[in-house]
Amino acid sequence: MKVLYSWLKEYVDIDITPQELEEKLFSVGFEVESLEYLGKNMEKVVVGQVTAMEHYEETHLEICHINCGEYGEDHLILTGADNVFVGAKVPAALVGAKLPNGMEIAPRKMKEMMSYGMLCSGGELMIDKEWYPGADVNGIMILAEDAPIGMEMRDYLELDDYLFDISITANRPDCQSVVGIAKEVAA
Repeated sequence: MKVLYSWLKEYVDIDITPQELEEKLFSVGFEVESLEYLGKNMEKVVVGQVTAMEHYEETHLEICHINCGEYGEDHLILTGADNVFVGAKVPAALVGAKLPNGMEIAPRKMKEMMSYGMLCSGGELMIDKEWYPGADVNGIMILAEDAPIGMEMRDYLELDDYLFDISITANRPDCQSVVGIAKEVAA
């Protein structure tokens, strides 16, 4: 059974780390098959807003000026996606960012101009439309208008959480729900 750490915290006041909880679950007879941090490998990817755009002559590229709040108000990022527009809020992977697909972002020369980051699709963040509407669109992921500029994407997408995969034996049908596991954690 898969249970998020945040779900358990909604039912029980937990004052230990997910790793300590994993050990305690083992000690009372539950087999935790895996404990996975959902936000792994997503660093320096923030909510950015396109403040200006211009076409890069003789290419298919657009030159975008991105406001990333506390991370800087004018990042120059080139993109070939055709769904980006001025005012759009987008996931911006800044120089030094790490993506879940293993990419690390560095300044990159595209034709004769430097791009200092990358605008991300749902695929590059390894999320789909089940996790966030529009993540499956071919192009850059467009975020909701109320997305806070400069917020880390792992926080915005609520990926700063742990997923427990707990093996439930046949003699414990009472633990086949979040509430059931929460009762065991409380005990």
